[in-house]
Amino acid sequence: MGMIMGHDAVGSEFARESNDGQIAVRALLSAIVDSSHDAIVSKTLDGIITSWNGGAEAMFGYRAAEVIGKSIRLIIPSDRQAEEDYVLSRIRRGLRVDHFETVRQRKDGSFLDISLTVSPVRGAQGTIIGASKIARDITERKRFEREREQLLAQEQTARMRLNEALKARDQFIAVAAHELRNPLNVLHLTLQLLQRACRDPQRSAQALALAEKSQLHFDRFASLVDRLLDVARARSGNLDLYREDLSLSGLLVEVASRFKAERPDILITVETGPDIRGSWDKLRIDQALTNLISNAVKYGGDKPIAIAAAADAGDAMITIRDRGIGISAPDLPRIFELFERVAPGSEGGGFGIGLWITRRIVEAHGGTLRVESEPGVGSTFTVRLPMNARSTD
Repeated sequence: MGMIMGHDAVGSEFARESNDGQIAVRALLSAIVDSSHDAIVSKTLDGIITSWNGGAEAMFGYRAAEVIGKSIRLIIPSDRQAEEDYVLSRIRRGLRVDHFETVRQRKDGSFLDISLTVSPVRGAQGTIIGASKIARDITERKRFEREREQLLAQEQTARMRLNEALKARDQFIAVAAHELRNPLNVLHLTLQLLQRACRDPQRSAQALALAEKSQLHFDRFASLVDRLLDVARARSGNLDLYREDLSLSGLLVEVASRFKAERPDILITVETGPDIRGSWDKLRIDQALTNLISNAVKYGGDKPIAIAAAADAGDAMITIRDRGIGISAPDLPRIFELFERVAPGSEGGGFGIGLWITRRIVEAHGGTLRVESEPGVGSTFTVRLPMNARSTD
């Protein structure tokens, strides 16, 4: 015959099982918290840490015994302390803080990006007695986002540069077409006159006079063709050098003299000191110096131009200084690019080839070309050429 439990015994058994169930639930929750990779922390309304799981130890580097009883501000960077005031103010009003992305500091002083969720903790009477915080490490995600932003910025910069290059190319084509059209038109007209002169000897003098006046146009035509050929050679790596023992001082005086004859209204001074000699390609160095002095004349107005050459630590150093319009800082890195013009809006803006070719010539000799400039003050171009270096072309 079965035994019947009394009412008190049943109630006692139920209470024991209920208590055991609560203990089991607490143990399960504790195990989940301890095994979580996220940092799970509880704190008082004053920010004092009351629990610190294994995830928090791994994430921040502090053991639980080191932080329990201390302020949570221990892991908050000095410039972010106001964030804790904001979080606690919301918790005291019974409000959650969801997915708050911020930065916290590890024990070793390093920083990490985290996402915080903070919730109020209520006591038996429903009053708010503290806060529970879950922190997730989002450092890798943030790093990926930053890298993506950098790639996007680089792509935008590359696209902008491409558009600028295309614009510069189109401007060059327009200038080149204009420069080519003029001599071709003159050549066509001259040929027509020569044809008529064959039938009418009186027209021959008129045809010869026109041909002489057209010489400048043909020179420009030949110069443009030569520069385009130089561009093709340089870009294909075929800018050949024919080195010889050369007096750089003498060449510099020779080139400057040509400009003095053409522009007697500009004071051009040349200071060379002792003769500087080296193994260089005379025609190419002449071309580079001509481009640089021409640039100074073109953008220097009628102000003096100072040219100097000196030996310096095994190099020949040449400086060409003008006091003209100068170049703005944003434009300085671009002036040596192909088809870029120093001042496109100025008279005789050029083709945007000269400085590009000049740098290639200098670098083919193992040298360097630099520029310093300030708007309204002028520009100084500095060439350094190794006296006995081998060609780098």
